[in-house]
Amino acid sequence: MNKQRVKWTLLVLAIVVLAMELFQPKHTNPMVIPSRSLGSHVTVPESVQSVLQRSCYDCHSNATVWPWYSHVAPVSWMVVDDVNTGRRHINFQDWEAQENEKEAKEHLGLICKEVRTHGMPLFSYRLMHRDARLSDQDVKTLCAWSEPFAADDGAADGQEHEHHHDHHADDHDSDDHKH
Repeated sequence: MNKQRVKWTLLVLAIVVLAMELFQPKHTNPMVIPSRSLGSHVTVPESVQSVLQRSCYDCHSNATVWPWYSHVAPVSWMVVDDVNTGRRHINFQDWEAQENEKEAKEHLGLICKEVRTHGMPLFSYRLMHRDARLSDQDVKTLCAWSEPFAADDGAADGQEHEHHHDHHADDHDSDDHKH
């Protein structure tokens, strides 16, 4: 009787896994229009651009490199959700999607906080993409470039901004990463 139960359980499990594979989320890479990109609106030094492309572009651009596991359910659902969430929050290749200049500066100013507290790149992303991990020098480079935007936005004078981000709070390896 136990063998029969195990066989049925395995059969049902196999059917569920196959069904999950049939319902894959859409993997998109919208067209890049250079005039809408971050570099068309603010100066981005090559050293900063290099770090952004290596560690941020898979989720925060239209040039996502979709790894093999992003096509295997249920992981595919999580990866596509992370990319879509990242793009909605800040898309370096669709910078004109920012609501206004103040929001754009706020997002740039927050880059330093995110990388200093290890909020970005996401811990789950760093696990699978070792080259995306930021060195101390990478963090210094990003902060030196992005902090002036925070100062322009008033964040440097201690003002807290009421701006909520749709990050996965349980995906960060730091509890003090809250918006």
